[in-house]
Amino acid sequence: MAWNAYHISISGVIHCAAERRPDVAEKNPSAAQRLNADVPGHLASLSKPLGFKLVYISTDYVFDGTSPPYGPSSMTNPLQFYGKSKRDGEIAVLGVEGAQATVLRVPVLYGPAPKNSDSAINILLDVVQDQSGKTYKMDHYATRYPTNVVDIANFLVRLTDVKKPLPPIIHYSGDEPYTKYEICLIFSKIIGLPHTHIIPDAEPPTGEGATTRPRDCRLDTRETEALGVEGGLNLSLFEEWWTARSKK
Repeated sequence: MAWNAYHISISGVIHCAAERRPDVAEKNPSAAQRLNADVPGHLASLSKPLGFKLVYISTDYVFDGTSPPYGPSSMTNPLQFYGKSKRDGEIAVLGVEGAQATVLRVPVLYGPAPKNSDSAINILLDVVQDQSGKTYKMDHYATRYPTNVVDIANFLVRLTDVKKPLPPIIHYSGDEPYTKYEICLIFSKIIGLPHTHIIPDAEPPTGEGATTRPRDCRLDTRETEALGVEGGLNLSLFEEWWTARSKK
């Protein structure tokens, strides 16, 4: 049977694909721009004729980190190319007239992953477990709000049950503040290994090849909570989740 004899009905698309690594985005900006901005814009242009709702996953790095917390309508001011490309993706998605599109901004993520290097949080486990004598300088400057990918996935499922139109931009974020160094201390405690090889660095990244990171991009989630999604945000507690995972 010919392909065009089939009718494919799509009710919603969640666009998660991205170049999420700021250092890589700086080195190959054209590729990052295509994936982080051009592709979501194209999906938004398809959403109107095909009749599906689009959720574009964006980032807290669209902000400069100087005046948290940031609401959905706060002025964006990304400090590095990664944040700029994601901001451009937001503009592209929301700029398609007639598209049913929503931007969901999230912070740094953790949770189940094929390998620890797939997450900027999970990979800190490898740092703590490296007892070879190598030392690591670890960021103790920027405050992050690690958020569990399973929590986000569950929230997105529940979000589909909201019958009223969604705002153009919503925020979903954990509310526990940590630097990466502090996360290493938690992992050290959970797995029972020393952390003397991890040196806290309270200075902003500088020098050749350093990619600027914002200091504190806390996302204000009050407008998201007001949507009335069943179960609310339902956030995991960071240390509790990792402790339970370590026992499996």
